[in-house]
Amino acid sequence: MISGIFENCIGSNHLEASLKYWTELGYRELKRGQLSGEEAEKLYGHTSALTSLRLQNGNSSDHGLVRIMYWSEPRNEGLGHALPIVEGSRWFASLVKDIYTIADAFDDDKANGGNWLYTEPVRAIEGTGHEGTGLYNRFVGVREMFVIGSETRQAFFQRYNYTRVGYGTIEPSSPLGVSEGTHSSVVTSDHSLSSFYTDVFGLVPQEWNGKISGASKPSTRQTLMLKEGQEFYLSVFSSPKTHVGVLQIYTPLYSTPDKREYSQPGSLGVSLFTYQVEDITTFHQRVTNSRATRVTPIVPNEFGELSFSLVAPDGIHWVIVGQ
Repeated sequence: MISGIFENCIGSNHLEASLKYWTELGYRELKRGQLSGEEAEKLYGHTSALTSLRLQNGNSSDHGLVRIMYWSEPRNEGLGHALPIVEGSRWFASLVKDIYTIADAFDDDKANGGNWLYTEPVRAIEGTGHEGTGLYNRFVGVREMFVIGSETRQAFFQRYNYTRVGYGTIEPSSPLGVSEGTHSSVVTSDHSLSSFYTDVFGLVPQEWNGKISGASKPSTRQTLMLKEGQEFYLSVFSSPKTHVGVLQIYTPLYSTPDKREYSQPGSLGVSLFTYQVEDITTFHQRVTNSRATRVTPIVPNEFGELSFSLVAPDGIHWVIVGQ
């Protein structure tokens, strides 16, 4: 059985500066581990000494964690300020207490030299939501925004007039009022290959699937920085055991740059997602017998946990961690 997305992994040039940032978002350090360059090559395919920190937000121990990965010799500069919808792009989302507190914080930081690209908060209608018509029939949905920095790509959302119990938990002690990662996203060029995630990973397709355009959803156009007429296909998958730690797969229906090279272990920024599995030996055999490539042997990761990596048929890198 596979978990929801376990960790959102961030390649970093500045370990303690990264830790300071994530602390503001409510994360605390759980573990710190290291691999030599030779050991890192066996698991991640990149020969560089590695020091990693595993961070947890509140009590969310089985999904939505952050792993900061400090490479002594990074593979490349990562996705940087590439737009959200380009092949190989990754990001993850978190629930927030007050979206304008988040927006103000990034506004102020940018005004004082911070290197950020972000959208302003905008209303978005969820599947069960609706536009407000007045004081007595209020808006039901979210406000959301997208933030891109040199080492992070994140979406933030605030709910209005509805709840989803357990989908995003904000600890009172979180300085900026931010939850764990609730869902993570990748961008691929061939949507038919997403069947790998049901057939091999065993994920469960959700009902929020289909073609989406900026014209039909102006909020999506703004948040994802789309141009007029740009459309994409979206599929959503969850673990059989939880509705949190969701995987979203986007496929643009227009040409984009291929950035997969900058979204793999060793790259800076958001460069890897991990899953936990209950029986890693059986799961490894299942992946080995599939269309996945570059499947490594099962070896200890920097925290001493049995792990292996693979490249899915869509070119997306994954690491599997044994429970």
